[in-house]
Amino acid sequence: MADERELIERIAGRVGVRGEVVTGVGDDAAELANGMVMALDMLVDGVHFRRSTHSPADIGHKALAVNLSDIAAMASDPVAALIGLGIPPDITADDVDEMYGAMEEMAAHYGFTVAGGDITDAPVLILAVTVTGRMRHGVRPVLRSGARLGDRLVITGALGGSAAGLLILDDPLRGDGLPERDALVGRHLRPTPLLSQGHHLADCGAGALMDISDGLLLDADRMARASGLCAEIDLDAVPRAPGVDHVAAALGLEPDLLASTGGEDYALLAAIAPGVALPRDTVVVGRMIEGPPGVIALRDGCDVTPVQLGWEHGHRSGL
Repeated sequence: MADERELIERIAGRVGVRGEVVTGVGDDAAELANGMVMALDMLVDGVHFRRSTHSPADIGHKALAVNLSDIAAMASDPVAALIGLGIPPDITADDVDEMYGAMEEMAAHYGFTVAGGDITDAPVLILAVTVTGRMRHGVRPVLRSGARLGDRLVITGALGGSAAGLLILDDPLRGDGLPERDALVGRHLRPTPLLSQGHHLADCGAGALMDISDGLLLDADRMARASGLCAEIDLDAVPRAPGVDHVAAALGLEPDLLASTGGEDYALLAAIAPGVALPRDTVVVGRMIEGPPGVIALRDGCDVTPVQLGWEHGHRSGL
């Protein structure tokens, strides 16, 4: 099968945009003419999580969180969620209670409703979640395609925590004696959608915005291609979550590449013009430059762009 980008481009070439849809395939969410947005993510056991390491509550939390992150990336507010649940024979009613309990807890926290969905038998546990969001009055969604030449690329926090947490779950010895072990594992099991940060970035004039679900380098590549520019990422400027360096060293990995390609951090990436005041807790990690659309990763000023930019369709880990 083609890689994820080629497959999405192929699908986009087969479907049109009509009626009340303003923006269709190719962004974090679809934009509707009435100020609404819609996002869908699917989680499959053995691909995006493992029941051996994720509790039913972890799975329910994550299924909603990754969709809310897409809503945050459009600078929108969640309204409702629909849950498509594929249940294998060994899932119990108590397991379903735990999943929906975690989803309801998140819905209550962020002020939206789990409004329905569908349930079917399936060979493995599958959650396909659709979240609708509403834009604030007079505000348009911030798309991936709005970056301009010279824009700074900023992120909303340290990276690599989720990837390091997954590596610890794969082999608990990697976290032995590490004070940040529980925090790293928690970053992977229970990601936090950054809804308020999405609004702050939009308010300060972000021209392009998306969430970092598949790794900073891969998602910067997507933003750059959508905007017809080249994203230059300074790996020396990318903040790493505490404990990431320890886990990387245990595996002989470059910590800056683990942080920039690991994925599932669900921080936000924004393109913001020079001279504009940045929101608190954001870090400049690069800029948009002229060149073939894509991404370049620099370390000490040298091009160290890896072949594998992040998590893509067909690889086990996360969305």
